[in-house]
Amino acid sequence: MKSTKSINQSESYLAGKHNQLNLFAAIDDLVTDENKLSEAERTAIEHHIITLRAAIARALWSREIYVGRSILDDCVFGACKAGGGNIVGRVIADLAQAGAERPGFVLYPLTSFGMKIPTLFDRSSSLRDWVAFSRAGYAVSGQQHSVKAAHERLCEMSVALGIRQRIVFDDVRHFATHATWLARNPLMLVRLTSHTGDMYENQFVYSLKIRTAASCLLMLHALSVEKSDPVEKFHATSNVNNWETLNIRHYLIGENLRGRPMGLRRVPMNVSALELARLSDVAAVISTDELSTARMKRLSTAIMTALKTVEQGYFRHVNLSSKDKVQKRLYKRFVTALDWYRQSFGSRINESEAVVAIAVAFETLLTDAYQRGVADRIERRLGLCLKGVPGVDSYKQAVLALYHARSEIVHNGSLGQQANFVAAQAAFARCFHMLISRLEGWTPVANEPIRDLLNDI
Repeated sequence: MKSTKSINQSESYLAGKHNQLNLFAAIDDLVTDENKLSEAERTAIEHHIITLRAAIARALWSREIYVGRSILDDCVFGACKAGGGNIVGRVIADLAQAGAERPGFVLYPLTSFGMKIPTLFDRSSSLRDWVAFSRAGYAVSGQQHSVKAAHERLCEMSVALGIRQRIVFDDVRHFATHATWLARNPLMLVRLTSHTGDMYENQFVYSLKIRTAASCLLMLHALSVEKSDPVEKFHATSNVNNWETLNIRHYLIGENLRGRPMGLRRVPMNVSALELARLSDVAAVISTDELSTARMKRLSTAIMTALKTVEQGYFRHVNLSSKDKVQKRLYKRFVTALDWYRQSFGSRINESEAVVAIAVAFETLLTDAYQRGVADRIERRLGLCLKGVPGVDSYKQAVLALYHARSEIVHNGSLGQQANFVAAQAAFARCFHMLISRLEGWTPVANEPIRDLLNDI
């Protein structure tokens, strides 16, 4: 990690406060002290600890190693008490020795999701009820109906994602006593490296990764359905022996340190009931046979690459608060567009709400701000995005019809025409990954970055 002037100043100051810091057993004692140090001295010490913590967090988080602030505070405080310089280097070395870079996971329940399954008497089918996207770092499974089966599936998915640490069954069974969804709902496992000390630490990481993983599943579903008929009702796990619950209050975190089994933590969801329902609602059916085709392999690679680019850009420019305001606004806009896109698939919304959601998703993705002539601009930019893609005219027609339907809903309160959701949702998936691919080598501009990306003159 490259040293800076502010890091050197903070390390030098704290090295000189070795004796004062040893008056306290823990950092909590320091920040609540009213007698041992003057207010000015305590405030200065806190400032320099936070400076070093922020530098370490930025270095680790930029490499997708999400060590929580509370843990970093303790590590920096301990290194300061030990005396000597190079505090940042010693903290990072200690974390490396503990295996902080080892991947763990977040396990989250889904609703309305299904995997295509073979018919009752089809014994030769290659269809599976779970799939792992190892490159993207997530796996998804149909419901398992028992805690034992859920544990076995959790272990299978973990190994497929390169997570080797042993997951103890008794820990999973203990968790399941307070989370009935474990044995009743479809499961989504997301690989990530996270270590926390406080209850809601790193939830912003989990939330974004769950949102991007869900977006990927919905895009793959949309692109599959446009080329083949929707899966018949009783050929999907979402409609066969499904006892899923909406009683979702916690998710499961797996934290992986060297020399011990996977550490499991049951963490309450610190979000509103509406956001909770939207996070878990993934109304899609995935077929492992369809995913194995050359077409879907090509599209899934492009989509996962685009989503990873957006996820990393959002962390860098929004969560880590970079000084690049243009890219901060841009990545916020991309993630907002994905949220509206996911909402258009909602299993608990009516057709009018879905029309508005997909129209807003396109407007957020393809425009820089509200101006007159939005429909024409979306149609033109959709054509620029999908240039060379077979069937681009039918995509444009479907999206334009949906946008006009959205205006009818907004102004008249009702939908008076049929909407081609299949084509529009597939068009968004294609448009999204092709737009994001243009970010490579692009020089950010402050004025209308989407227009500049698409070279829309």
